[in-house]
Amino acid sequence: MRTDGNDKGFTLVEVLVALTVTALLLTAVYRTVGSATAARERLAVENARHHMARIAFERIGRELESLHFVADDGGYRFSGGIDGGDTELLGFTSTASTPLATLPGVPARISYRLEAIAVGGRTEYRIHRVESSSLAMAEGRPYRLADGLSAVEIRFLSGGRWVDRWDSQATQAPPEAVALTLRAGGNDATVFRTTWRIGEAP
Repeated sequence: MRTDGNDKGFTLVEVLVALTVTALLLTAVYRTVGSATAARERLAVENARHHMARIAFERIGRELESLHFVADDGGYRFSGGIDGGDTELLGFTSTASTPLATLPGVPARISYRLEAIAVGGRTEYRIHRVESSSLAMAEGRPYRLADGLSAVEIRFLSGGRWVDRWDSQATQAPPEAVALTLRAGGNDATVFRTTWRIGEAP
């Protein structure tokens, strides 16, 4: 049997080398696509968290800027803090125009409430906003302002010192400032912080 030197074909070694190179290229492409997909998903989560925090901070800040407070009048009480569970995170009266307001500038009682929710063995927090269209009317329907929070912290500035709770019935005044921290997510949590100055400097 005679072989012709011009015969075309691949040896077994060449086929194995080609298959190995192809497999390496496909693995690299798969990893690149997988990394890009994971990065896109992380970016979408981050964007959703930033959007939620921005909406919450803008809403609370706008209403605090229009704070309506009258000393010695429980109807205009300013209070807040965290006791755990479903509690009032912040409560005050504001003249900010709201969807429920019948007339612009009419004071409305605003309440931001913190609800603790058990999710898969861990606790998440949700902030609800509740409004009364006037001091004489019943409470409005709550709506969700922020969700999926792993931690919430609120503090109040008084005489250069930060405290965890505030009740104007004891002080007969609102705090000088309010600082709110929201932590969204679990191990990859994003932390958002802001401070609103609402009182006069001493």
